[in-house]
Amino acid sequence: MIDDVDRGTRMAVRAVRAGRWGALMDRLAETLEALDLGPFDAARVLVATHETGRVVGQEVAARMGVSAGIAYVTPRDLLRHLAEAAGVARDRARWLGTPLDLAVQSALEEVAAGHPLLHAALGAGAGRPGRRRATAVRLARLLRTYADHAPDLVEAWLGGSDAGLGGEALPETAAWQPALLRAAVERLELDPLDVQAAVADAARSDTTPTVLVGVDWLTTQEARVVSALGEDGTLVLLHHSGSPGAAWAEGIASEVEDAPAMEPLVPAVDVHDSHGEARQVEVLRDELTRLFAEDPTLEPREVAVVCPQMERYAPLLDAAFAPVPAGEAHPGRGLRVQPVGATPPNPLVLVLVDLLRLGSTRATASSLVELLLRPAIAHRWRFTDRAALVELVDGSGVRWGMDAAHRAQFGLGDVVQNTWLRGLDRLLIGLAVAPDESAGLGLSGADVVSTTDMDTVGSLCEVVSRLRRLIADSADPATVPRWVATCRAAIDSLVALPRADEWQLTAAARVLTRLEHDHAGDETTLTRHEFSLLLADLASGYRRRPAAGNGSLLVLPLGELPHVEFRVVALLGVTDDVVPGRMGAPADCVDLGAATPDPRERRRRQLLDHARAAERLVIVRQARSERTNDRAALPVAVSWLLEELGVDPAPVAHPPTATSESNFLERPGFDAAARAGALARRSRPQQQPSRHARRRQQARTRPVGPPPAQVTIAQLSRFLADPARGFLQTAAGVTLREAPELTDDIPLEPRGLERWSILNDLLEAWKSGESGSRVAEALRQREVHPPLEIGRLAFERAHEEAEALWSRAEADWHAELAEHRLDVQVQVSGGVVRVTDQVRTRGGAAVTVTASSGDEQVIRPWLEAVALAAAGMPAPARLHRLLNDFGRLVPRVHQIRDIPPEEAMTSLTSVVSAFSLGQHRLLPVPAGPAIQYAREMHRGGFDQAHWSGPFQDYRSKWPWPARSWRLFYEADVSELFADPPLSEDPQTAGASAFGAWALALYAPLVRSGA
Repeated sequence: MIDDVDRGTRMAVRAVRAGRWGALMDRLAETLEALDLGPFDAARVLVATHETGRVVGQEVAARMGVSAGIAYVTPRDLLRHLAEAAGVARDRARWLGTPLDLAVQSALEEVAAGHPLLHAALGAGAGRPGRRRATAVRLARLLRTYADHAPDLVEAWLGGSDAGLGGEALPETAAWQPALLRAAVERLELDPLDVQAAVADAARSDTTPTVLVGVDWLTTQEARVVSALGEDGTLVLLHHSGSPGAAWAEGIASEVEDAPAMEPLVPAVDVHDSHGEARQVEVLRDELTRLFAEDPTLEPREVAVVCPQMERYAPLLDAAFAPVPAGEAHPGRGLRVQPVGATPPNPLVLVLVDLLRLGSTRATASSLVELLLRPAIAHRWRFTDRAALVELVDGSGVRWGMDAAHRAQFGLGDVVQNTWLRGLDRLLIGLAVAPDESAGLGLSGADVVSTTDMDTVGSLCEVVSRLRRLIADSADPATVPRWVATCRAAIDSLVALPRADEWQLTAAARVLTRLEHDHAGDETTLTRHEFSLLLADLASGYRRRPAAGNGSLLVLPLGELPHVEFRVVALLGVTDDVVPGRMGAPADCVDLGAATPDPRERRRRQLLDHARAAERLVIVRQARSERTNDRAALPVAVSWLLEELGVDPAPVAHPPTATSESNFLERPGFDAAARAGALARRSRPQQQPSRHARRRQQARTRPVGPPPAQVTIAQLSRFLADPARGFLQTAAGVTLREAPELTDDIPLEPRGLERWSILNDLLEAWKSGESGSRVAEALRQREVHPPLEIGRLAFERAHEEAEALWSRAEADWHAELAEHRLDVQVQVSGGVVRVTDQVRTRGGAAVTVTASSGDEQVIRPWLEAVALAAAGMPAPARLHRLLNDFGRLVPRVHQIRDIPPEEAMTSLTSVVSAFSLGQHRLLPVPAGPAIQYAREMHRGGFDQAHWSGPFQDYRSKWPWPARSWRLFYEADVSELFADPPLSEDPQTAGASAFGAWALALYAPLVRSGA
């Protein structure tokens, strides 16, 4: 709002009121022409915003033919220019900038000592990083508000008063504010009122003719400066009739006149009820396109979209109106809508912010790798291969923490395992020492590293060394100039950029120089986290200004181009949380009476001004939920606006999606792609198979090729364990490998694979006659188990479980060993397949000992027994494995009896036929569920009602499908029974393809005792 200035004295100021923008511009041109400026003379036009100044300049040029020598400035620009003329520009910048923030921050503790409420409030968040600075920034903003809107109160407080604006006592919750102002001003070593007085004196001495045009909202300080400009009688105030600025101008003017009347602008109003934000933008694009189609004279420059929530809608607007190559694109993409998204922050400054915060974080493997891959660092150290760097860091065992000293701040200084320093040691040992060789260092080398990684490992070691030095140098609080020096050193030691990006170095240097200049001589100290917050604020991007006057369709924030008339104004994103928005007075603000800022009223008036500046007003609002299509509460601000305009238009309801049929009936839309989608939706069946079902059907019906000439027992076993993986490898050439993923946590107990690895290493050691102590030492050197006592206990537990299994399997494993060479010919569809392999028996039986617990583990020993019997060498098989019994692993022995040769040949034929077909088609028979299905059918206990439920549920019949199967099955176990058998599948009455294959392959396995 425009605050009161002393109205007792009428100055030689002329105020002109006009009801239309055109009349204001006519009077402005007349006023400027009357000045009769010479070629070297200057004039000043004071406007609300820079973009308004651009539009006003074009209007003046259109009327006068030239606009040279006229400066179009905002009130903020005017104060800055006058401060420079008065020699107080630096003092003013320090009051408005970060120096005041730091002065308040350093003064808070001193003031809090005498005010218990403030002391308690500061102490409540003392442990939160950045809380101290955030509080200081907010309170510094409050002090600036007092100086701008209530300078008399500031004068009283600086004079020693502790009372409110009218002399009344302040409430206890605000009694600390006068002392805080005095302490901050003392530390800043400048008086804001002296700066204001110097600026006002400069205004009185200024001789530049000034015309104020349509500025409705001035602070008390700005109003006093403008009044001072009018003391020489050269000030003219041009305002829109009925605006807040007109009322203030009439109060100080010695002469008030009305511009010639023009026909008032009464907007035609259209209201469109829509859904979520993205859908509102689509509706807006369609309606604007419709207006251009209906009126060929309408031009993009005559249309403005007013959006109070620019940061929320900017990405959607940019995406909806971005030009694309000609074709089936929406015609609204050719409307020349200006981009509205914010400019990105300087990436190099953000890198500095993250570097400074590194010492206060855990420096996890994932976060530090992401930092090293940022372009500014990756370019210098040649980290060009993300996958290679991730694999190296993951294989080195790094979890978090630079070193023991870094971990000490988190209370784990005695745990050096899995730090960056330790992981790099493992990489270097891996380069220098052959795998499985002990270097006598008590640490084994990482097996992921090879000589081709030497450059990457060297760069990684050097950059981590420099990061450790940076963390050490930034550990203690320091002044801002000292932090600036630290940042410059970090740039020199860690960063390099390609030529195309070197502007980032220049921009970062400018930011650092500004900080150094603003805080020269300031002894206030900041922690590294507090300085990083300060730097992050300066690094943030800025919103693009509306490109007024270049012929494009404008997208404006609320209050931009006030009173400028357009043929069409569209309102988008007007919601109650923005208009009127939050309460007006800042938090903790004392009562300022009429001088209290009221942003709520200001936003309402700005909204109304935009509406009254339109020939046609298009309002797009949310009336229904974007998720449920239920009615939503209508924005109160829109209802208030319609009431102020005196209109009650019937809203146009829009469907929830652009592809809805109703979009192309009564009011056909312009989106050809959406129309095609609507037609496709109409023509497609009501029940469409899921994406996974379609993929599964395509994989099951592929052409069948010839069978392989030869296959081994190992190949058959791997195929049956995961037919989907085998199909993808052979038919599609797709190998599903789990990409290395970085883990940031040090486990307190071995998880899945880690636990299996310990058990497997123990079993393999005992099989080869080695001791478990060697395994324990190898695991300790590889640092795969948890650290310290936790790791020892975890290994002992795994040792007990493995020992329980080995105590049962040892006698079978060390029985008399015999080797049998197999070569069996199997007749399948399309030819003969030779099954060849070498099978070992121990004590006359095929023995398998494994730490794995899945049902698919029985497949290999059963196949060995089948193959031996088919070759005329019948032998039983035994499987020793561990089963999960509610978190405990217990040993289990599976006995597979001798199989008759005829039955063995039949079983082997089924398996080889499945393998042959599975090289070309997907066999829908995952091993675990298939074996369980065959067992239930064998026992007569199958109930299909139990074969349903979601994946990822331990109670499910198929709780954890492998990644390969998740490509073909979406979410539920019941999908296994959805596919009927094909002609090439086994034919079992009433069975699905899954059931038929499960019985054909695994019913013999179940009958054999497995």
